[in-house]
Amino acid sequence: MKNQGWLLKEIKKLELIETPYPSIKDDEVLLEVIYAGICGSDLHAYLGEHPFVKPGIVLGHEFVGKIIDKGEKVKNVNLGDYVVIEPSLTCGKCYNCKNGRYNICKNLDVIGCTKTNGGFQKYISIPSHKIYSINDVPLKRAILTEPLAVAVHGVRRSSFKPGDEVLVIGSGPIGLLITIFLYLSSAKKIVVVDPIENRLKLAKDLCPNIVPIKPDELTSSLFTQEGPDVTFECVGIDQTINMAIENARKGTDIILVGVPKEISIAKLIYIQDRELNLKGSLMYTKDDYLIAIDLLRKNQVDYERLISHTYPFEEVNKAFVDIINQKEKYLKVIIEIAK
Repeated sequence: MKNQGWLLKEIKKLELIETPYPSIKDDEVLLEVIYAGICGSDLHAYLGEHPFVKPGIVLGHEFVGKIIDKGEKVKNVNLGDYVVIEPSLTCGKCYNCKNGRYNICKNLDVIGCTKTNGGFQKYISIPSHKIYSINDVPLKRAILTEPLAVAVHGVRRSSFKPGDEVLVIGSGPIGLLITIFLYLSSAKKIVVVDPIENRLKLAKDLCPNIVPIKPDELTSSLFTQEGPDVTFECVGIDQTINMAIENARKGTDIILVGVPKEISIAKLIYIQDRELNLKGSLMYTKDDYLIAIDLLRKNQVDYERLISHTYPFEEVNKAFVDIINQKEKYLKVIIEIAK
């Protein structure tokens, strides 16, 4: 029996390849992948714009699947369980791994991004401690666990507290999920900035009390105290990074969630002059994942509205091309790998 997956062979070229059927170790499970999400970082890698993800790998770090085999030492799940994966593979030995911040492991490997092939394939073996049961969450909702965990981690990295006024720059999937988490966490005001009208409308539909605006409408007068209490940058381009820096109130946090290019032209003078706290936010830890799964289980907002399109496994290439060519029509795109 053979496996099939979509290899990023070179920039702007995905190729369907056959690979050996995966074997498993005693502490691993074998998954039949059911759905995989296309992330913004996958698109950056496809275009050759990601600083760390290069051709030669099967992409896909957002995926859910069904356990079809498991090793002898695996006790936390059963055959037939539906699970979501946490794609970070860590060494467990470096300083950050030993101190609760394994998301920034010195030797971090991310499934579908760096060394290990990801979820754009039919079968994959995963360490059992990197899977979470989602038997009580619909799979199309559960596919949002990974990006929601990114959002949860970003907010938890900040100084945000209930009653704060917040600026969110970018309302793609991550920006929308940050907005939702802030909304459910009792933010007093959330101003969401994006040039794409239908994304702003969706943000308003999901979180009725927010303030959705276009970039040229952003002004400090929207906030009570000369600007936002916390700013979340969810795009990663120079223009929006500088928008965050220029509009942050003095002495506040800016959380950089978007992935910038390797070299960025940022107005660092304002970071120093205004005592701004510019913080990076990378991925998540187990606590973020558990919070994300709990939020999806409760379903206090209609998360599945973030999924704009579903493509069959055979059309992964087409999905990437369509997203890039018709950006305004697409939000979260998922691939149906098994039915």
